[in-house]
Amino acid sequence: MEETQVLIVGAGPSGLALGLALARFQVRSVILEKDSEVTTDPRGVYLTGDAVRILYDLGLENEVSTIGHEVHKISFHRSTFGTKPYYRMNIGTRDVLQQAVPEGILQSQPRLESALREKVRNSRYCTLRTACRVIKITHDDLPSAEYIDGQEKSHQIRSEWLVGADGKVGIVRKHFLEPTAGIIQEEGKYPYNGTWIAANLKITIPTPQTHPTYPLWDLGYSPEAVYDLFWPEGWHFCGPPGKATATGRFGPPKERMWRHELCQSDWDDSMDAESLFWEHLKPMITRERDDDRGCDFSSPIPFPVDCITILRCRPYRFAHKVVNRWFHKHVVLIGDAAHVFPPFAGQGIASGVRDAHQLAWRLALLLRSKSQGEALVNNILGSWALERRKSVDDAAKFTMLNGYLCNNEPSIWLRMLLHLAMFLESNQFSFQFLDPQAIVERRGFTHVQGGLFLENSHGGARLMQMYVQSIKGVSILSDTLLRSGDCIFTIVAICNGVDDSRIYQDAKEAVEGSGMDPAVLSTSSIVLLSPGYSGECIKPVESVSGEQIQVFSPAMHPGGQPGMSPQQNGHAYLDRLGRSTRFAIIRPDFFVFSCCKNVKELEQSLSLLKKRLVPQK
Repeated sequence: MEETQVLIVGAGPSGLALGLALARFQVRSVILEKDSEVTTDPRGVYLTGDAVRILYDLGLENEVSTIGHEVHKISFHRSTFGTKPYYRMNIGTRDVLQQAVPEGILQSQPRLESALREKVRNSRYCTLRTACRVIKITHDDLPSAEYIDGQEKSHQIRSEWLVGADGKVGIVRKHFLEPTAGIIQEEGKYPYNGTWIAANLKITIPTPQTHPTYPLWDLGYSPEAVYDLFWPEGWHFCGPPGKATATGRFGPPKERMWRHELCQSDWDDSMDAESLFWEHLKPMITRERDDDRGCDFSSPIPFPVDCITILRCRPYRFAHKVVNRWFHKHVVLIGDAAHVFPPFAGQGIASGVRDAHQLAWRLALLLRSKSQGEALVNNILGSWALERRKSVDDAAKFTMLNGYLCNNEPSIWLRMLLHLAMFLESNQFSFQFLDPQAIVERRGFTHVQGGLFLENSHGGARLMQMYVQSIKGVSILSDTLLRSGDCIFTIVAICNGVDDSRIYQDAKEAVEGSGMDPAVLSTSSIVLLSPGYSGECIKPVESVSGEQIQVFSPAMHPGGQPGMSPQQNGHAYLDRLGRSTRFAIIRPDFFVFSCCKNVKELEQSLSLLKKRLVPQK
C-alpha cells in the first residue's frame, strides 16, 4: 500500500493551501481531487483580510494581480447599487489590519485555484492527483483511503494524517466522520438560513461602433464611462426597500466580471432563476440621472442587455454552520467541510485558508515528534480547534453585521452612527472603537483560553506586517523573517543599537540551554529586528564567536504605496508585542507564543514551550 505523511482529500483553496503550507516544513502530502480540471464557474469572489497575507506567505505574491483586483470600497445602499450609498467602507486606507499587502481581493476562484495548483505542481513535497474519487476511508492505527482514478483503477493509500478539505457534503465528514464519530455541522453564531439566486456575468462595453444610437454618446460619455456608470467599482450591498442584494465587480479588471446575488426567500423548484434574475437586475441597470455629474437624462437609459452574458445563474441555500468537533484521532476537517457562511462578508474561502495555514505547522510539529500519543495530539490539535472556533465566530460576527445591513432597512439611528464613522474617517480621526474588525485584529487569540501560547505573556497576539530591509537594502515582507531557518518557531530579538551583540548572545545561550529540539527551534531561527528607522541599512552584529548576524529594520514600501511611514510601522510592530518586549517567540502563522522582557523570561518561556511539545504521561 502506498504511504504518505499527510493525505488531503479535496483540491479547493483550503486543500491546496494546506499542501503548500506543509511543504514549507518539508512535509510530504498527496492531494486527491475528484474533478480533473478546475471548475470554471466562479464561486467565492472575495478574499479578505489576513487570507491575502497568507497567499503571499505561500508564494503567490506575483500571482495576486492575475487572480483579481484590490477592493478599495464597500458600499451599502438602500434599494439599488445605482443610488448614492448611505455608508461606504474604504478598505486599505484605514490600516485596520496593519498589513503591508492588500486588505481585500475581489478574486476569481478558478484563477486562484489554478495559481495554487501551479505552485503545487512545482513543489517537491506536495503531489496533486486529479480525477481521483475517494470511495472509502478507514482508520485503524493510521487512516487510509481507497480511491478510483481516471482510468477506473482502484488504489489504496495510507497516511499518518488525513485531512478532509472536500466541502460540506464531502466523503470525509459526511460519509466517514459523521457515522463513525458523530461529527456534524451545527448552527453557528449567526443563525441565518436563506435561499439566494447567484449569477456570474461577463460584461462587454458598448461602443459607438457596436451601438451607434445609444443616447449617452451624445452626452459626451466614453465607453469606459458608460461601464463605470452602470457597473460601479467596489462591492455593493443593497438593502430594503427591494430584495437584499450583494453585487459587484470581481476578478482581473480586464475581464469585466460581475457577481449578482439576490435574496429569494420564497424560492421553490418550480421557479425560473434566470427570469427572476432579469426581473431584479433590469431596474438596477437603468439610470435616470448621473449622480456624479449631476445631470438628468431626458428619459431613463438602460444598459444594453446584449452586452451582458450570463455565465451562471442558479439558486443557493446559504447558512452558517460549524462542526461540533474538528478532528477525530488522525482525521481533521478544514474549509467548507468544517464550516459554511452566508455571502455577506467573504469569509468562506478566507476561513478555509486560515484553517490550513494554522494547521500545517501543528501537523509538522506532530510529525517531527518522537511520539504522536493521544495526549499530545489532543494538546496540539485541541488548541488549534479552540483558536479556529474563535476565528470562525469572529468571522460570523462580521458576516452578521453586513447581513443585517443588507437584509434590513437601516434605522435613522444606525444611519447616524455610520455617518459619524465616515465623518471621522474623512477627517483622519480614529474610529476604530466603531470597527469590530479593528478590535478583533488587535486582540488576535489573546482572549482564547487553551490556545497554544502563554496567556500571561501577551501570547496569542497577531504580528503586524511591514516591509523591512536587509543588509543589501532589499525590501522584504516582515513575515519572511519567520522562515529564516528550517525551524518551526522563531525568536525575534528587539535591538536598540547599543548592545545588540549582547542581545543576540543572550538569545543564543537561552536556546542552547533549553534543550529544545532543533527541528522546532534553534539558534538559526533567531532574528534581530531594530524597530527604529534610519533610512539606511543597519550594519550586521558580530557575535562572540565572530558570526555576522544581520539586523533588519523598517523599510519603505517598494511600490511607493501610501500608508504608514517606516517610523510608524516600527512603532506599531513593537506596540503589538509590547514596548517593554526584548524577545518574542513567534509561531509561523504570525501569532505570538510569548513576549519576554529579559533573558530570564525568555528561558522560562522556552521551558514552557518545550513542556507543551512533550507527551504527558
